[in-house]
Amino acid sequence: MRWDLIERFEILRKGDLAAAVKSFSGTEDFFSEHFPGNPLVPDPLFVEMIAQAGGVLFGLGLDFKKEVILAKIMDAHFFHAVRPPCCLLIEARIDDAREEGAWISGVVTCQGRIVAEASVLLVVIESLEENKKKIVFNEAFLKHFDIYNIAGAAGGKN
Repeated sequence: MRWDLIERFEILRKGDLAAAVKSFSGTEDFFSEHFPGNPLVPDPLFVEMIAQAGGVLFGLGLDFKKEVILAKIMDAHFFHAVRPPCCLLIEARIDDAREEGAWISGVVTCQGRIVAEASVLLVVIESLEENKKKIVFNEAFLKHFDIYNIAGAAGGKN
């Protein structure tokens, strides 16, 4: 199962910042159990949103030639419950990048209010499949999010 917790990228500045958007309508299946009659966006999804936005940002710096996965959650704080329908802004920054991985910090806001922040470690891996087929940064993924146009020749869309 793959959870795409990014709808679109607003900003992609190579090596610096990714800003993305995710909306929840309240009809997503997990809301029926989290919590019945009082749906809330599950806190772990905020961390995954930061990891996904940061992963694309780090992957952009690698020209998407390597795969990137979440390896460690260093720190995460959740400040406010979020009820659907809602529109979230996810910002991720690279704190430290090396050949083998990157430390990413991020913030999720809803209506200008910080709801979560996290620091995660992303690592570079070789393809998990024998045929070296890309799992994370495949062409369908890059086209779906219009990555190259958003990142642009000048290093980011503002």
